[in-house]
Parts: sequence; structure tokens; C-alpha cells
Amino acid sequence: MRICVYTYLLGSYDQLLDQAVAADSDADFICFTDDPELASDTWRIEHVEPRYPTDIVRSARSLKILGHPALDEYDVTLCIDASVLLRAAPEQIVAAWLTDDVDLALPLHSFREQVLDEFDEVIRLNYDDRARVHEQLLSYSVSDPDALTQKPLWTAIMVRRRTPAVAETMRLWFDHVLRFSRRDQLSVNVAIARTRLATRRVPLDNFASDLHQWPAIEGRKVSLGKASPYGSGPLLAELRRARRQLSEVETQLTALGIGGVADLAETLGVLRERAAQGEEDRMRAEECARETIQWRERWHSTQGVTGASANFLRSLKGLVRPKRDRG
Repeated sequence: MRICVYTYLLGSYDQLLDQAVAADSDADFICFTDDPELASDTWRIEHVEPRYPTDIVRSARSLKILGHPALDEYDVTLCIDASVLLRAAPEQIVAAWLTDDVDLALPLHSFREQVLDEFDEVIRLNYDDRARVHEQLLSYSVSDPDALTQKPLWTAIMVRRRTPAVAETMRLWFDHVLRFSRRDQLSVNVAIARTRLATRRVPLDNFASDLHQWPAIEGRKVSLGKASPYGSGPLLAELRRARRQLSEVETQLTALGIGGVADLAETLGVLRERAAQGEEDRMRAEECARETIQWRERWHSTQGVTGASANFLRSLKGLVRPKRDRG
């Protein structure tokens, strides 16, 4: 079995880490970069032109998700972000993660509970255009609601076989990165769910383990991955954020005791009002949707609904789901 560890470095976003484990490994180490001056003692440098010259982020995602023709000769690839330092030989990681029953293996996100939380963080940290992220969240809430409540995956380390099933999933995943947000962790769960690819989700502390360290470099140009500042997210994300903040404040109050209660009481009241207002807004939205569905059913019984109108109204009905079914 031929194994290749590869990374990608476009637009000088990160520095290139030398990987000491390469000295005792039979795997090849390849770095794809647009930097003509880049050199390394542990990586074989492959110079590439960005797929989208004005979009370095998605150009990097194309290498991460779709790979490169230079990888076609390998049976298994271990893809790592340039800021990941391996502490174990790639052969050890592949043997532990890529068992016979799976074709793809990724770590679970160790500090997010749901994919919905990842959407919220992308919005909060200004990592992508608000309108695009909102559109993606709305689309998934209709087409893939179960994926939003799944534990998110951390895509900085990814092991996969070279198979048609993996290629299909990667193509769909990258389609979503092009169509929606460039933040690939928002769409990977949906791509895997739709293709039903056999995948191992590995519990792993994203920052440090016996296998890796992240981030292992300083001076990362994080601002290159950010969008312009914008306001709050859609109602569903806002409600979850308010509840989480409320829980955090209540925990702080308990820890502080009587002495610190006065300082946080006002904040707690504001958060409670925000959560209550959000619930009222959602109830009004659901009532409006129910009235629309009732109107649709009366119209259907008397005149019938066909073509594009029927599809539109069915999509409206899909937005109104019992509370127990929503993530």
C-alpha cells in the first residue's frame, strides 16, 4: 500500500512545518504551493497555480478536497493542514483510522457540539459572507436537517482511500464549497450523509494528541480567511447562541457566589429577554407559515395546484416541522 502525506500552502497563509516523522516513514510527503521560493528538508515541493486566482481560499480547498493528479499513484492519502505537526508516523495513523470497513477517516470536532454551532462560529468570527452562510443554513434546514444536529468533523487531518466512492463524495463536498460557504466544515457532514460513504469519526483533541499538534506555528495570516464584519445570524442560530450564553453566565454566577452576582445580574437579564424575544419571533413565523399552508390546502381543494406553484408551496410546508424534529 502506497501512502502519501500531503499539504497545501497558497497565498503564504501559513509557514511550512518540517515533519520530523518523515525520516522514519516510507510514505512520501508532498507540499502543493504557489510560492516559487519555498523549500523544505522533509517535503517534496510541487508548484501549482491557484485554480481560482482571485479566490485563494477556494483554490486551497480544491487541493484539500479534490487532491491533485500527482496523488493518483497512491492507494491512501493523509491530508493535513499546513499548521498541523505530526507526532506519529503516517503508517500508524492510517492503520489505526482506516480499517477495512471504512474508506474515509476524520477527527470529530472536539469543542463544537453540533454543525449548527459551527455555522454560528463562522458568522460570529466573520469567516465568510453572511448572506452565503445564511443561505446555506436555510438550505440545509430544509434538505438535510439531521446533518445540522450531528457532531461536526474537524477537517485539518483527513485519511482516505483512492476509490470511486471517495471521489464521488469529495466532488459533492467541493460542489457545496463552491455553491455555499468556503468553510468546508459546514458542508462535509452533508456530503458524507448524501453519498453514504463508509466513514470513521475519530474522537481526538483537535489541539494536541499523541498523533499531532495544532496549530504548531506562529504568525498565521488568519485575516486572509475572514470576511467583512456583519451582524447577527438567522433566528435558529441566534436562539442557540442566546441559550448557550445564558448557561455560561449562570455557571459563572454559581462559581462567583454572592460577591459577584451584582456585576452579572444585568447581563443575565438581557440574555433572558433576548431568548424570550427570539422564541416569540419564531412562534410568529411558524404561525404565519401555518396560515400559508391552510390557504394552500383550501386552494388545492377547489382549484388544484400544479407545476412550479406546487413545488413552491411544498417547500413552504417543509419549513414548518414539529418542534421535536428540529435540531
